[in-house]
Amino acid sequence: MTERTIQPWVRVAFGAQATLLVGMGLGRFSYPPMMPALIESGALTSAEAGMVGAANLAGYIFGGLAAPVLWRRVEPSVLLRLCLVVAVVCLAASAVPFGFLWLAFWRGLVGIVVALMMILAISYVTRLAPPGRMGLATSIAFTGVGVGIFLSAAGLPWLLAQGLAWAWSGTAAIGFLGLLLGFWGWHGAPPLLVPAEPAPHAAKAGRSGILLVLAQACFSLGLVPHSIYWVDYLVRGLDWSLAEGGFQWVLFGLGAVLGTTLWGRLADRIGFTPGLVLIFLSLASAVALPVLWPGKLTVIYSSLVLGAQPGLSAVIAGSAQQAVGAGTMLALWRWMVLAVGATQAVGGVALVWLFEATGNYTPVFLVGAGAFALAAGLSARIGR
Repeated sequence: MTERTIQPWVRVAFGAQATLLVGMGLGRFSYPPMMPALIESGALTSAEAGMVGAANLAGYIFGGLAAPVLWRRVEPSVLLRLCLVVAVVCLAASAVPFGFLWLAFWRGLVGIVVALMMILAISYVTRLAPPGRMGLATSIAFTGVGVGIFLSAAGLPWLLAQGLAWAWSGTAAIGFLGLLLGFWGWHGAPPLLVPAEPAPHAAKAGRSGILLVLAQACFSLGLVPHSIYWVDYLVRGLDWSLAEGGFQWVLFGLGAVLGTTLWGRLADRIGFTPGLVLIFLSLASAVALPVLWPGKLTVIYSSLVLGAQPGLSAVIAGSAQQAVGAGTMLALWRWMVLAVGATQAVGGVALVWLFEATGNYTPVFLVGAGAFALAAGLSARIGR
């Protein structure tokens, strides 16, 4: 396939993939594996490391709130390229050992641009995807998140063995390659903002949109147990070795790479609403089974299925586009991104408190499973 024969939606999908790789995959998911090394090296205290993580989340929420102001002043494809540059600069600057405030600033800034990347890139992909290719297009884009998670799981331990500067610099180097692909993808992208869609589409999006925002919030809460406690549960709860627990995180990353496209293709085959219900139920079982019936098979199943959660984001993004009809889903998707940030902030604190109060992993994971099950029920009503 030559440059001239590449269809615009394919080019934009790969541009979004590179953008989410740099922003979400590296900008967001590269930090958790670095936290122990930052604390053990004395670069940060345990409390400071947690505050740096909170700065990233606060930046994500702020970026979602500020998005309309920015996209009215800067053409979205140009804004996405600026975000790519800023994200890579943030990763490179994090390698400089200037202490807590320095790292918190750059992690907060990358959180802002990650929110903008998520809102604008996925709105572009869903707007340009042809009928019957929505699931494929969004899964191509969200595979970038999966690749970033996999690289963080597989590559960072080796880089961290060389030192923190190596880890940050290596992450920034991969981000620079993603920046080059992203610039190619967004070059010549058509305008994103279009005239308002007809009233029937807007009315339909109103009800379905609320359900999608609520489902997205439940999705965000359901991810918290694995995001915080998965490896900790395996090592301290099930007495697995650190190597065994770390390998499950590699499987988590592998699921993110392979499962995303599979879920997207499934939605193209059976429809987005049935696809959402099926995926949410699968996620609910993957969260609950390892604490109810712990064993090798249930743990592996959980790592792979939860790892594939970017595929759920791909399908729910396609559902958002269907909800608004012919127009852009920019406004609706922004609210869905904000729902993720707000729920993770509140739910993360609540589930950490629940674990500290009970000293038991089971209720924490069952809350996550219940959130996924509730999301399945909400999704079943979309479009009715």
